[in-house]
Amino acid sequence: MRIRTVNAKGILSLLLACLLLVPSLAACGESAENADPAEKPAGSSEVSTPDEALEAEPEETTAVSDELGNPDFGGRIYTVLYRDEAEHLREITAEELTGDVINDAVFNRTVNLQNRFNMELGLLPVSEGNLNNTFSNAVSAGDRSFDVGFQHMILTASLAAAGVTLNWYSMPHLNFEKPWWTSSVRELTVNGIMYVTASDYCMNTFEMTWCLIFNKQMMTDLMIEKTPYDLVEEGDWTIDSYYNMVKGVSNDSDGDGKMTVKDTYGINSYGSPWLASVSNYWWACGESISRFDDTGKPYFAMNTEKTFDVFQKMYALLVEDNIAWMDQTSGTKMIFWNGQALFESMMVRDVEVNRDKDLSYGLVPYPKYDALQEKYLTLVDGHASVMALPVTLSEDDRDFVGTMIEAFSASAFNDVIPAYYEVAIQTKFAQDETMPKMLDLVREGRVFNFGYVYDPTINRDILVNLITSKSTDLASKLKSVQKVTEKYYEKVTKDFE
Repeated sequence: MRIRTVNAKGILSLLLACLLLVPSLAACGESAENADPAEKPAGSSEVSTPDEALEAEPEETTAVSDELGNPDFGGRIYTVLYRDEAEHLREITAEELTGDVINDAVFNRTVNLQNRFNMELGLLPVSEGNLNNTFSNAVSAGDRSFDVGFQHMILTASLAAAGVTLNWYSMPHLNFEKPWWTSSVRELTVNGIMYVTASDYCMNTFEMTWCLIFNKQMMTDLMIEKTPYDLVEEGDWTIDSYYNMVKGVSNDSDGDGKMTVKDTYGINSYGSPWLASVSNYWWACGESISRFDDTGKPYFAMNTEKTFDVFQKMYALLVEDNIAWMDQTSGTKMIFWNGQALFESMMVRDVEVNRDKDLSYGLVPYPKYDALQEKYLTLVDGHASVMALPVTLSEDDRDFVGTMIEAFSASAFNDVIPAYYEVAIQTKFAQDETMPKMLDLVREGRVFNFGYVYDPTINRDILVNLITSKSTDLASKLKSVQKVTEKYYEKVTKDFE
């Protein structure tokens, strides 16, 4: 697949030239559909169909139809703004067939949809630090250099405040009842307005969800009769059963009289940089920063008895009795891989990256609060992508872009996500037939939250900071942020009026 990448700085240069040549900004905002085919939008990276890419053969399938038909867009370019990193590129497309199941599923999606709709995929890569500025500056200047932005979840809230994002409910062809749309639709809507959202098209909302992996040999050596798989199947995989499993595991393996990185632990967790590995115990128990009242407005929801109860359980797991070792390293170097921990917290992508490790392990969701909790829940890490639309999309643009987003989202659900399960079955990503079922539970339990996305500085890390500083002063901390948060929510929700 041929990809031509153009530096994003070309956007403003093109705009200045446009201002000299035409009487109004409206001319600069002309859609790519009406442009000369030889002239591509600034920053676009055309994706062509290679000879070796073949259309998928029709076969029996349980795929869910996108119900879009096959409109012909006459070679129009659909351009995606995204973070210029490999893990984010593969949400959008793949450069070539490699034999990797996930890569090739993404590659073939692009080829098939280009052929189906007679369109071309364009790419506008920018650095993460310049993502929001590129989005806002282009909109403010009337520059139509991209159709949708794949934004950093936590950094994206400022776009809504800047008034540069379009309400997703104004887009045609998007059926939010379809299974490829996540709970972000419900959790990020206020007053019937949604400025950012995520479907399975945002593939790393699955890759960047949190789970636990466990050492099977240690389970056997410790003579643990009911494995985590058993408890999940029975609905009894709770934070209390998890604690009972790990509380007596840690020991001074090297006999030096102190607990260090050389010893054995019940839990191996990140201490940095992925601190959501700590707070996810709270999210997995069904708690959240914000909830919606009867009028649909968000309110601060942390100051509850259950928050205090869950925090106490987290403190016992992660601070007391040397149960947990808080690693300050990358996922590939965690002590778990040396056989030094019964459990490790990881994102799904880290499990995939470490699938070559010579260790027999299983995977389960984070534990529930109790057996009455209906679903196993997991936080989508704030580094994951959400989508935002430029407010400059015309009615004609919206018809095209809505079709593209729904089609790419549906194909992600039908073709790309199943590739994860195929990898899990056929490679060391999983060493048993149960792991794909566990991945499905993780994916189905993905948590998005208005407070997590739009309140990134006040409350996101309260529990994490207390745990890592070994402090139990939760009450005073919550009291200190209550009024500040309420005022902040009043300010933020004005952007949804």
